[in-house]
Amino acid sequence: MKPDNQNILFSLLRSALWGDPFKDEVLGESFSQVIELAKEQTVVGLVFDVLKEVKNDSRQNRTLIFRTIKLTERIKTQNLTINKELCSFSQKSEKAGLTYLVVKGQTLGRLYANPLLRSSGDIDFLVPDISSNLSDVFPDVQFPKVMKEKELDFKFNNITYELHTRLTDFGCKKHQRFWEELISQEWEKDFNVEIDGVKVRTMSPTMNAVYLFVHLYFHLIREGVSLRQFCDWAMMLHHYQNEIDRTHLCEILEQLDMIKGYKAFGCILVDELGLPEDEFPISLAEEDRRLKDKILEDIFQGGNFGKKNHKSKSAFGFKLETLRMAVRNSMRYYRLPKMIKINMKLLIN
Repeated sequence: MKPDNQNILFSLLRSALWGDPFKDEVLGESFSQVIELAKEQTVVGLVFDVLKEVKNDSRQNRTLIFRTIKLTERIKTQNLTINKELCSFSQKSEKAGLTYLVVKGQTLGRLYANPLLRSSGDIDFLVPDISSNLSDVFPDVQFPKVMKEKELDFKFNNITYELHTRLTDFGCKKHQRFWEELISQEWEKDFNVEIDGVKVRTMSPTMNAVYLFVHLYFHLIREGVSLRQFCDWAMMLHHYQNEIDRTHLCEILEQLDMIKGYKAFGCILVDELGLPEDEFPISLAEEDRRLKDKILEDIFQGGNFGKKNHKSKSAFGFKLETLRMAVRNSMRYYRLPKMIKINMKLLIN
């Protein structure tokens, strides 16, 4: 059974995502605890938008309310700034002939009732390879000739970009080859979304429905993940419910040996976040819910990308904590496929 404050948080999120009425009172210490939970789960903008209308002891929580209002305004400003930068990136990429796919982030934020309240991060984009076109788009950035890792972080116009030449590592050659074949097909689909009047290339709905799960699943196993990623997944499935090829999605998941995990994590979307069950692309049964409490425990214990699990201030210590977490969770979720390749890279990179 979830603690009361977690139940309140989920009720607030259902109200923020779908407009469900929230009629409870959140008084005294519970008010501050729910706000703190929402911060840890990077959903404070969504939650506070509902919570500010709820009856509470405003005198006791006055300072917290003012601080949260300021935080919410910063979230809005950050979204406007990233949207502007993303539009500029898309336009410059088009002019330079750069082939790219933007993943997650603002391409999902636009699906919310109030997109500016979703906590934003960086701009993640995928390219087929390192090419000269990148320098045309980012003239002040020095790119390596060969990408040794799957991603490269850099700053441009005070915005963090995360460049990918591959989106994920499966630790299994068969799964990796199949995944890269799927990605190669995405370049031909030319699927795009509109942000502030500008078209931005992104993944097609069916592949996005797979990737959002793969991303949050691997993060949970290796470090941790927050409810924001689950909200993104839920909003994507809801918005594109008629465009997702459910048969093909199941075929992909079967090939990747991920269908059990997809259903186990999907129970949180349906049972806790309120996604209508017929909008989840695979039928769920009671046996799929066996791991739900474990997953929720890890979500709240670790917070956004497992930050609460990290105590060490050194780079080596951080990687050691990550390794321990990956080993622990690989055993903890033994009923799901063990696709995480744990190796010395975590310690020496």
